[in-house]
Amino acid sequence: METPPACGYLSRVVDLPIAVAEVVFDDVTQSLGTATGPDPAVIGTAMLPARRVRTWLRTPILWPAVPIEVELAPWSRSRSEVAVRYAGRGRPRAITRRMYDAAAPRLLDEVVGAIDARLPGSRARRRAA
Repeated sequence: METPPACGYLSRVVDLPIAVAEVVFDDVTQSLGTATGPDPAVIGTAMLPARRVRTWLRTPILWPAVPIEVELAPWSRSRSEVAVRYAGRGRPRAITRRMYDAAAPRLLDEVVGAIDARLPGSRARRRAA
């Protein structure tokens, strides 16, 4: 049986509680777009991301950009999850999946790296010193 092609959900965990991670996430993703919080009407019904940025993955080839969401969600009391997911409607086309598979992991690594660089005692700060 053939599995339907789909863009993957990519995530990384950062060592920040959600209250602190929200501030850092907003700062780091400012260039991607405006972060939105969850709808207050549905807070008690489901586990929703604390922050979400809808944006587009742009690639060097001449093709329309890929719609994505970059999210921040609680992982535990002391950790948070940063994730990237495909935000298009329906099943993505083959070229869209290929572009997402190539560019989404890099974007996620950039966002998580920027968050980690702001942590006290991070390796990036030690290298700069």
